[in-house]
Amino acid sequence: MTKNIMKNEKDLLEEMKIRLNSVSSSMCLAKWLQVSLHLTNGKTHSCYHPPAHSIDLNEISKNPSALHNTSQKIKERAMMLKGERPQGCSYCWKIEDSKNPYSDRHYRSAEPWAREKFSDVLEKKLEKDVIPSYIEVNFNQSCQFKCSYCSPHLSTTWADEIKEYGPYPTLTPHNDIAVLKEMELWPIPINQSNPYRTAFWKWWPDIYPQLKVFRMTGGEPLIDLNTYRVLNYIKSHPNSNLELAITTNLCPPKKMMNRFQKELKTILKEKKIFRFMLFPSIDTWTKQAEYIRFGLNIHEFEKNVLLLLKEIPEILISFIITVNALSPFSLKKLLEKILEWQKIANTLGTWHRRIFFDLPYLRSPAWQAIDVLPQDLTLSYFFDCLNFMNQNKYNKNLSYGFSDFQINKMTRLIDVTKNSKLSCEQKKINCINFYRFFSEHDKRRKTDFTETFPELHDFWTNCKKLSQNHQDL
Repeated sequence: MTKNIMKNEKDLLEEMKIRLNSVSSSMCLAKWLQVSLHLTNGKTHSCYHPPAHSIDLNEISKNPSALHNTSQKIKERAMMLKGERPQGCSYCWKIEDSKNPYSDRHYRSAEPWAREKFSDVLEKKLEKDVIPSYIEVNFNQSCQFKCSYCSPHLSTTWADEIKEYGPYPTLTPHNDIAVLKEMELWPIPINQSNPYRTAFWKWWPDIYPQLKVFRMTGGEPLIDLNTYRVLNYIKSHPNSNLELAITTNLCPPKKMMNRFQKELKTILKEKKIFRFMLFPSIDTWTKQAEYIRFGLNIHEFEKNVLLLLKEIPEILISFIITVNALSPFSLKKLLEKILEWQKIANTLGTWHRRIFFDLPYLRSPAWQAIDVLPQDLTLSYFFDCLNFMNQNKYNKNLSYGFSDFQINKMTRLIDVTKNSKLSCEQKKINCINFYRFFSEHDKRRKTDFTETFPELHDFWTNCKKLSQNHQDL
């Protein structure tokens, strides 16, 4: 879990900064100990900030460890040991150059899965068989949702739509399969042999005993048989140090939901792992959430949340609320739900707190980011959310409410909205694309934007005029 560094966070960060600087001014443990694997298309990166790069098929045929220990990463590790800055890590360099004392390389290196292996990293240095302690893996792209900001290379349902109707008619055609293939993002078909996945399962017995965090994403993991292969392996190979995590849309077919609940319940009841974190994605509430995350049934989603809380007292749930241009209007209703679930969870569970959430903000596609909207409109809803959170701050005696960290996340969203620096021309382009995308969305999916988002009636009308005027030029 990013930036989850227990108490005395500042002291831990400062201590880690000193330790990293004793090696070099650009040292980062994540380059050795963390990996995100996109087995669908053979891409990898350490943390999610650097762009993913290709895994060498020849290398993994000889040594599956090359899924993580690529030639590019080994080169970047060498740079870090010498105090040089890999270009792909520019996110952290920009933060540090702005005089902020801590970037994500300090946060990540200070997390338990990294800091406990600092000496191991220094011993291995440029060895080619480093075993990561934090792995995030995407086994395949099978998904029954078509979230508005997603892509056909991450969802088979999206891919089916694009194959039938073609790309969306934005100013630059959106979700064009030919472009995705050119960018080397197009996945290996699910029904074909996948050498990256084959290499992973060869590597798995070697890495599993040393794992601290293993997180499965997708696609949709709860409908992926690889997920259940992992769960079955854990049942017969307990790992008391492992934090297992799954990112999910939490609306799988009932049969798969029951299977998942049953297998996870056994694993946790028998203490096969240290703990389990579920990360359900939900961007707002009501029918507006169903519009964004096409395929979502809001009632089934809530039913599954309550099922897991009641049936598996050890489970921890952290909602991923990706804030986008369609989120603000029912966001407070989602926060009200989370508060309600916190109250229920804390009467049933074995942990002091069981319900968490994060508020990442969407950047791409640009026309679905919050800065496409009129600033005053967005801020009015965000301030309403902030007031609600402040009125329901975490109560230690009752063990529910919104933490200072969560309230600060909401404050950050407000600051991001206030400080938007889009040019008039870019905002116009985004508005045109907004209208063209969602009007086509309504045609293909039989949805109704203006009925679902009455708050955006005037904005929609303006976007429509801009699009029509552009066509008339």
